[in-house]
Amino acid sequence: MKRLTFLLIALALTLSACTQDLVDRNPSQESEPAPTLQPVQKVLSSFNPINGTDYLMAGIVAIPGDRESSFNPLEWINSSGYSSYSSNTYNYVFFNLKTEQYHRLLSANEYVIYQTSGFPTLQYDPANPDQPAPTVEWWVYSVIKKDTDGSGYLDYKDDLTIALSDVGGNGYTELIENVDAILSQVYKDSSALFIIYNADEKNYIAKINPSTREVLSTTEMDLGEDVK
Repeated sequence: MKRLTFLLIALALTLSACTQDLVDRNPSQESEPAPTLQPVQKVLSSFNPINGTDYLMAGIVAIPGDRESSFNPLEWINSSGYSSYSSNTYNYVFFNLKTEQYHRLLSANEYVIYQTSGFPTLQYDPANPDQPAPTVEWWVYSVIKKDTDGSGYLDYKDDLTIALSDVGGNGYTELIENVDAILSQVYKDSSALFIIYNADEKNYIAKINPSTREVLSTTEMDLGEDVK
């Protein structure tokens, strides 16, 4: 009787080990490879003049649902804000009326230009509420280059790269990488642009010289351990 009991216990332990081994080898629990980015059909949008310059600017964008519809995604460039968000802009094309030459901002149409901001911006003066917006000298771009969250798409959930060019899209330079969120952009003058951003649950102030395309300093903000 004791021998039978021993055999039954041994058999139960063996079955338990085999079951655990099958669970451990269950393919459904193995990590799956990240989804492949799907190709996107793109078109060239209409061109818009950049006030006070010889340049026109157009976007290379994801094809709209209605190809025949009026498609002008860059109307914002002549507003006083000079800033826009987009999840379907993959490049910009600049055309110089003076030289009659055109060029793309980026060498390939592989990344998403999520945010574009022009500087300097209009500073409201109550004594002169009708003053015209200043001429854009610099564009600051938030570019999504990698699918960092593994969703299969390039979107706002992915890390950003902060880049800069002049108003004609010349001298494109990437300045800050692996940014989670841009909190603020403050233009002081042509030698000082401040970008406040969050990365890896820390907050930073970067001082940039637009004229030389350099990050002059980066300061981590000490806001307390309970602030991310």
